[in-house]
Amino acid sequence: MTSAADLVAAFADKSRRNAAIVALVGAINAGDLRRVRVCDEAKAALIAGLEHPNAKVRWWCLQLMDHLADESYLEPILRKLSDPVAKVRRHAIHALTCAPCKPTRARLAVQIEDALRGALADTDARVREDARRALDSLGAGEAAR
Repeated sequence: MTSAADLVAAFADKSRRNAAIVALVGAINAGDLRRVRVCDEAKAALIAGLEHPNAKVRWWCLQLMDHLADESYLEPILRKLSDPVAKVRRHAIHALTCAPCKPTRARLAVQIEDALRGALADTDARVREDARRALDSLGAGEAAR
């Protein structure tokens, strides 16, 4: 049997990624992800995957966390706002703020405005823009300007 950590590591390999995602969480498309229940081992592996040396693995862990929308993912996602790779930082912003991706179609009920304001000083222009848009969508955009 393949461990949850091995399945997460397989996210780096495009030819193995989809099968690894299904084996880990039970679904791959957004509609099906709304109905899955992720076991504790898979949750822990996704969280640990956010520290994987391969940015693709970190991005895919965020992608799944975005759609699974478990409150236990909040702090690990917030830490990815300082990831060394801008694409990962941008997806962390998305995972924190995108309501349509969530099973209930409502964003997580957490205060993230301060963390997003911090992202306004990011070195990457697209990260800064995503943070501005996210703050606007939360009704906190004017306070950030």
